[in-house]
Amino acid sequence: MEKKKQILEKFNLKDYNNRLEKILEKKQFSLDTKNLLLSMLYKIENGYPDYEKTKVEVLTKNEFIEKLFQMIQENCEEIIVAEFNSEASNILKEKDVKYIIEENKRIIAIANELLVMECILKLSEATVCIPQEKQDLQTAISELLNTGSRMNQLEVIRDFNGWSWDIVLKEIPDLESNIIFQTLLYLVGNEFIQKWLQNDSNLADYIDLLKAYIKENFGEKRAEEFVSLFCKLAIDMTASKKEEQYKFWKEKTKELESELKSLENKEKFLEQKTKEKKKYTKQIEEIDKMLNNKELLRKEYEKRNSKLPNKEKIFSISHLVDRLNNEREELLKQMKECNSLIEPKGYVTRKQEIEEKVKFLNSLDLEQRVDRRLKIVELCSIFGECFQIKIAKAQTKQEIINYIYELRYYGFLILDDEETKLKEVMQLKTLFEEARKSLLEKARKLDVLEEVTEDKEINEQILNAIFDSKMIDLDHMVIETSVKDGKLYIEYYDEKVLENTVQLQCDRTVRLKKKTKLFI
Repeated sequence: MEKKKQILEKFNLKDYNNRLEKILEKKQFSLDTKNLLLSMLYKIENGYPDYEKTKVEVLTKNEFIEKLFQMIQENCEEIIVAEFNSEASNILKEKDVKYIIEENKRIIAIANELLVMECILKLSEATVCIPQEKQDLQTAISELLNTGSRMNQLEVIRDFNGWSWDIVLKEIPDLESNIIFQTLLYLVGNEFIQKWLQNDSNLADYIDLLKAYIKENFGEKRAEEFVSLFCKLAIDMTASKKEEQYKFWKEKTKELESELKSLENKEKFLEQKTKEKKKYTKQIEEIDKMLNNKELLRKEYEKRNSKLPNKEKIFSISHLVDRLNNEREELLKQMKECNSLIEPKGYVTRKQEIEEKVKFLNSLDLEQRVDRRLKIVELCSIFGECFQIKIAKAQTKQEIINYIYELRYYGFLILDDEETKLKEVMQLKTLFEEARKSLLEKARKLDVLEEVTEDKEINEQILNAIFDSKMIDLDHMVIETSVKDGKLYIEYYDEKVLENTVQLQCDRTVRLKKKTKLFI
């Protein structure tokens, strides 16, 4: 087995080397850079089986590596590895940064696989697809999804080294985005998120698709609450980091509040829209006269050009005709909107729409008055309720095994700089306990886990330790039980290596199996 593994490693080494040679032959990559990229790929190769086993909801290893090759080929023109005391190293020192990503797709980075991979991922990020009517959300949603996705992909070499799973807190730059992204990942699945990130369809409204998915699988109330909270968090977080986003949302709120105030005076509003309609009608008539009269067109051409700087002058009368037709189309569109708002149904619809938007914007926390952690915990709570429904619907052993791994992983996610794990958060403890109980109950019905004892309460306590274990492959978990001095001890082994010993409180005699492999 060991010999076969060595042959496979040599094959991968040669394969990666050949692929990189083809990609880099037209690029300015040094031998040091190539070696660092190879080292990065080997770390992914070594860590991916454990990453995939632990996390479940991931791309296959081949898909992941192929995607990385594509990123290097399409988005990286040059990568400069900053060796000790080199010119590149001095540039980074002067700016007090670990890497620089330049506009010409050039990367300067410290000789570190994780940092270089982060730069490649950043260069490959794109603005996510948001429909025209929700364009205001584009920056916030893009920032959240791209940041979360980047940390999600870096995890394979950040937390997995081929032997163990160790969450490196200092290497997770944005804990909030990470929690939100992982929550979304386990709610809707990796395939949905990949399509959204890759702009799989420019016509798709993924916010509505997200809401529709949650509604279909977990109910309308949860769909409304989750999507609303997700969007609010995206806006709050981006506004706290970017001044222009903060100003944008403040101004947007003022604009919509002003429009709502106008709508509330119905008589005055309808009078104003009637005046606007007349104005647009008159402007359309004037354009039509010009389009049907060459002399009027020539005069308009001269009039406009006399006021425009040289760089903006209209090239010819035919270009003016095109411009006038575009202006006419825009006026027709505005007149159509006026007609809609003048009608009772259109007025009521518009008023309700603006009321909802104002309510949403006023619920934002742009001033950061409330600890954002509370909103994130609320989002996790909604996910916890949805996860219970997933468990209830599960019908196969593999589904339950996957959910055991997912719940374990989710519970280990770190919420704050104090290294608080999600499963330790007071508001979420009950949800985690209920999910564990439901999973163990379903696992027993589907013969997924071995019963260590007929005592249901003790059996549940023993099996609960699965969710606190950082053993990569839970299928390797073996337990030994013993009673010493009237106390019940459970030893948990990763095959033959002792991982943990737990003492259970028990005031009664129970019959135990001495040595048990937990997964059937």
